Amino acid sequence: MASAIVIGGGIAGCSTAFSLAKRGIAVTLVERHENVALEASGNPLAMLYPKLSIKPSMQTVLSMQAFDFTINWLKNLPNHIDFFDACGQIQLAFNAAEQAKQDCLAQEEYLHKNAWFCDFLSADEASQMANIGLKYGGIFLKQAGWVNPRALCKALIDHPLIKLQANSHAASIAYTNNGWRVSFADGALEADNVVICNANDVKQFGFCNSVQITPVRGQVNFFAQNNASQNLKTIVCSDHFISPAVLGWHSFGTSYASNDANSEISAKDTANNLAALGKISPELLNEITIKNVQARVAWRSQTLDYMPLAGQLLDEEKLHKNPPRYNATPASLPWLQGLYVNAGHGSKGMITAPLCGEIVACLATNNALPISSELASKLNPTRFLLKQMGLKQLANSLY
Repeated sequence: MASAIVIGGGIAGCSTAFSLAKRGIAVTLVERHENVALEASGNPLAMLYPKLSIKPSMQTVLSMQAFDFTINWLKNLPNHIDFFDACGQIQLAFNAAEQAKQDCLAQEEYLHKNAWFCDFLSADEASQMANIGLKYGGIFLKQAGWVNPRALCKALIDHPLIKLQANSHAASIAYTNNGWRVSFADGALEADNVVICNANDVKQFGFCNSVQITPVRGQVNFFAQNNASQNLKTIVCSDHFISPAVLGWHSFGTSYASNDANSEISAKDTANNLAALGKISPELLNEITIKNVQARVAWRSQTLDYMPLAGQLLDEEKLHKNPPRYNATPASLPWLQGLYVNAGHGSKGMITAPLCGEIVACLATNNALPISSELASKLNPTRFLLKQMGLKQLANSLY
């Protein structure tokens, strides 16, 4: 039986392990903490909605395709009702710029062809949909929703071919005659495949030195439902969000600060999140007892081009020593057979990580990719080095 070691137990690692296991590959999921989803994937709720754009781009294509994939994927997971709810999301036209954007989106052909995807609402219609008073109208994304990341991750690895090895810090990865060896302080594991899913630590092993990735601090706040908030039925967003109450608590936020290593709860961030909530609904803000507001801090991993890292690695050392021609064939490149990455998902990891896990599993089993070869090439983790070498054309046609 083919085997794999997946390093990192967040949504990227757990969804990759799931995609590999369902193809008959025995997976050891290595997590340095005592359980899965305790870092960036550890918030009580994650919001699932795509970023819409009036300018066509690969980011927009990925966002739409990943959203569609993940929503359908979640609906087909056993017991998904325990950790997922497609409650919908309203993106308010809360200022002139957002209103202008939504006016343009209303003319977009791809939205007209997919009427099931969204509705454009007046303020009264938005208020009725959300079940609270709203000052602005906006776009209602019908399939959007929330997920409980920890419960989802635990459900994904509840598979007979997945073994969780917790409290284990992977120290090194090396190629051997039998595949790949991952070493720890007290031993080692070997497997045919290794998938690096450790977010901001993706450069740890030296295979991803060219990856341009930045940790981005985010603080989410929480408050217990009250008489005003308990009626909220959908996610509502301005430049921040507020969720419906789940198990008696609302999530709202979130802050965004690159290269901020402060792990303490920030009173300033809480104040900013509360101010943003007040713009969405002054009534909700007025009912909150500020001293009872809670918070959590975590770090997203954001790439320079805002696209995740997904796919097979190329040997950076060999690329430096023997640079390929601009018109080289993908088969002639120095691929590291059996070594993959799924990381760098920024603030949309709950949408993009499952699709990227599927991409990795398809590559590992020589199956057809779930996305176009052009889009898959733009996700390859060695793309930054190829572009630095003046090989942009090659970087865009790796598959």
